[in-house]
This record gives sequence, structure tokens and C-alpha cells, in this order.
Amino acid sequence: MPDQTARSADWRYVTVGDVVTLQRGFDITKAAQAEGPYPVISSSGPTSTHAVFKVEGPGVVIGRKGVLGGVYFSEAPFWPHDTTLWVKDFHGNDPKFVYYWLSTLGLGRYDVGAANPTLNRNHAHLLPTAIPGRTTQRKIAAILSAYDDLIENNNRRIKLLEEMAQRVYREWFVDFRYPGHEGDPTVESEVALMPTGWEIRPLGTTVENFDRLRRPLSGLERSVRPGPFPYYGAAKVFDFIDDYLFDGTYLLVAEDGSVITSDGSPVLQYVTGKFWANNHTHILQGRDVSTEYLCLFLQELSISGYVTGAAQPKITQANLNRIPCLVPDAAVRDRFDGLVKPMFDLIQSVQATSHALRAARDLLLPRLVSGEIDVSDLYIDMWDLAA
Repeated sequence: MPDQTARSADWRYVTVGDVVTLQRGFDITKAAQAEGPYPVISSSGPTSTHAVFKVEGPGVVIGRKGVLGGVYFSEAPFWPHDTTLWVKDFHGNDPKFVYYWLSTLGLGRYDVGAANPTLNRNHAHLLPTAIPGRTTQRKIAAILSAYDDLIENNNRRIKLLEEMAQRVYREWFVDFRYPGHEGDPTVESEVALMPTGWEIRPLGTTVENFDRLRRPLSGLERSVRPGPFPYYGAAKVFDFIDDYLFDGTYLLVAEDGSVITSDGSPVLQYVTGKFWANNHTHILQGRDVSTEYLCLFLQELSISGYVTGAAQPKITQANLNRIPCLVPDAAVRDRFDGLVKPMFDLIQSVQATSHALRAARDLLLPRLVSGEIDVSDLYIDMWDLAA
């Protein structure tokens, strides 16, 4: 904790319980949830929605059991799951500041569970800390929220670009309404009536597989090797390390764990640049089709019939290789790639911007909420800070 002299005069030493009152969440099963607009927030974050809410927004939720210490903010009404603690009373403090402040306390360290990691709210309430007055809280929250708002805007742009690319794919290769389709003869295939000169081939014959080059690194190994290169697991980037295994454009297909999305399609990550990948994801590049086409083809595909294992779902390389893949003729492939490749390039550019914004926010966050950076004299014409 920084020395008190580093802070402005409105900071005070308190306990967590002086700032917020935490309350255990409410149990609800997946089967009991009805379709609706309200997020159900579990220890790993918003996982589903429900027709009923338990808490008015804005609110803050902390992972209590299983995944400890994760902090989540909801502007709208929500249902905090039994695996969480939620802020029942902010004691006059700014909710958005509380969200950022709690995320710096490392609450995951305070595990009192034996078999299952558990955070005890009574222990959390006793932790010593320091906070500023409400005006300074709102200034800090405004600065950090500006970063998060830009990141959220970028996420919306990415979603729109992804939907545009997928709509083009469906128009051309599901409905077969590609430019010039009216005059093309068709033939019956094992899948559908399709244009002459197109093929249905096993996926393994249309891609290059680089699984032999992937290599896992433990959390301890990664912790002593910080660097600029992303380390990918089956469904996300886990860390940034000092070396890379791959350089180029690849499609990562989840091999186990998070194999399938809710609609049955595989969990995919389209990656460009230098990166490292562990052994929980297949590493593919298009060969007779582009990697962009391959990504859109697999997004449209249900792979439920190719997944093995109930407790630990898995798609083996052999099963992946035998998926029937539509291969259009070269002229249509080239026209399609010329249309969608710029969309993929723009997505990558926007993602890189978001990564830089997150890095800047994460650098500022602990310094702002600890008082190391003094904002007491900073004027921010965003909110009515006196409210």
C-alpha cells in the first residue's frame, strides 16, 4: 500500500466492510432459468440470462466458490449466482469505482475452502484498505470507464464485421447465390445440389495441420517468461510470453474442454502474427481453401457428431480430418477471399487496438485506485461529480 503522503487529503484508511457489505448470491439451476434479458452472474462471470432478476443495477459481483476473486460489474438488473458474493450496500461509495477497486485487492488469495476453493465474506470484510472521497472515486471511475467504453465499442465493431463476413459466406456457399450463379450448371452431391466443378472433400485434405508443433507451458513457466507474444489455450489467450512457435495466419480449433459453442459449432480462434499455442487446440491453415474461408465454414458447421467423451468432450485430429468440406472452384474462391479478407484484416486491427487499450487501462488501474496517481485537481467534464 503506498504511503499516505502519496495521496490527496481525502483518502482514508478503512476495512473492506466499511466500504461495502457483501452478501452471498442466490442458487438457481440451469433448468430453472427461463429465457429473459437479465444476466445470471456466476463465479466465472455472466454465463446465461433469466426472465427474473434478484438485484437492481448497478451492481458488483465477486467470485465466491470455484473461481475465486473475479470481479464483475452490471449496469442492468441481474441475478448473482450462489457461487458469488454481491455488494448489498455500497455505503455511499460509487459503484463503478468499487468495481475497479475490488479488482485490485487480489481476493482470490483468501481461500478458506478445503476441497473446493471458497471466499468467506466475513474474512473479506476485515481486510484493511484505503479509499478516497466520492468525488475522487468518480473521477477515477470516469478515467477507467473511458478505456472500457472504447474497448466495448471495438467489441461491437468486431461483432458487426464477423456477422457481415458470415452473411456473405451463407449467401455464397449455403444458399449458392454467389455472383454469376444463375448460369452455372449443378450436380447432385452427398450434401446438396451444388455447382459443377465444386467438390465435397474430407477436411484433412484441404488444410495443413500443425499440431506436432504445439507445446504446453505451465503457469509457473509462463510467469517467469513475460513478453509480447500471446499464449493460446483452447478458447482464449492465457498469457503473453517472451517467445513464439507460430508466425502467420492460422485457425485454432478447440481440441478439448471448450470444444463446442451453444449452437454446436466448434470453438475457433482466428490468429495472425507471432504466437504460442498449447496442446488443447488444433492448429490449422487452409491449403486448397483460404484460412478465412475455413474459419467461416467451420463457424457454420455443427460438429456434435464428431465429438467424443461425455465428461471431457474432445475432437480428435482424425475426427476433424473426416468432416466433409465444401471446396468451391478456384474462381469463386478467389472472388470470395477478395471480399472477406479485408474484413478479417480490419477485425485484427481493431483487436490490436483493444489490446493496447486494455494494457494502458491495466497499467493505470492499480495506480489510480491506490492514490499513487493523484486526480484531486483533475477536471473531468463527463459526470456531475458533485452528485
